Amino acid sequence: MKKTIHLSGIIIKHEKLIQITLNTPENIYIAEATNPYANYYGRSPRKATPNSIFLFTKRFHFLEEIMNMAVGIEKCLLERINIASALIESGGKQFAAIRIKNFPDYSQLIKLQKCLTAQGIIFLDKVTLEEEVKAIINKHFVLTELEEQFYIDQLEDHKGYFITDQPLSSLAFEKKIKQIRNNGNCRLFDAVQGKIIIDGKIHELIRIFSEKIDIELLKCLRTEFYRL
Repeated sequence: MKKTIHLSGIIIKHEKLIQITLNTPENIYIAEATNPYANYYGRSPRKATPNSIFLFTKRFHFLEEIMNMAVGIEKCLLERINIASALIESGGKQFAAIRIKNFPDYSQLIKLQKCLTAQGIIFLDKVTLEEEVKAIINKHFVLTELEEQFYIDQLEDHKGYFITDQPLSSLAFEKKIKQIRNNGNCRLFDAVQGKIIIDGKIHELIRIFSEKIDIELLKCLRTEFYRL
C-alpha cells in the first residue's frame, strides 16, 4: 500500500545563477537558476516563469527557522511557494540564502522581501559568484512511497527519488550519470544527489526529473546506477 511520508533532507546541485535586479526598498542580492534540469531540456535557458530563486542573507537560517518564519508570510504568497534554506558555495566561500520555488511572478518578489524583513531576516546587498556554483538546499520533502526505497514527490511535479547505499563525490556521480545517459537503456532524465534522514539514519538519495516519471524509470536508473 502506498503511503505518504514527510522527511527533511538536502538536495545538492550545480547551478548557473544570474542576478535579478529589482527596485526594492533595501538593496538585496537576488539570483535565479538559469538552466534548471539542463540535462533534460538541453543547455539553453528556458525563461517563462521564475525558476529557483535565491535571496542572499547575512547569516545562515536553519530550515526550521525558515519554516517558522514562513508562517508570517502573507497567505496569498505562502500558498503558492516552496521555501527552503540554502548554502551557495562559490570561489571557496559559502553564502547563506533562502531558496524560493513556484513563485508566481517577479513583481511579487518585493512583497516577499518585505514579509521576510518583517520576520527579522537581514539580506546581503552584494555577492560575487563564479559562473557555476554548488547549491546545497535544505528542504522539507512530502513523498509517496511507491515501493521500498522508491518515491514520487507530492509537492513538485515530475520528480521521483530512489535511495542508494553508494556515497559518491560530485565528480564520480556526474561520471556515472553520464555513462547511464550514453548507455540509453533508460528514458531521458535529469539527476542530482541528495540526502534524507529516515528513522535517525542518513541515506544517500538520487532525485530524478522527468516529465514521464514513474516507478519503471526509477528502477531502470537504479539498476544501471549499481551495474556501472
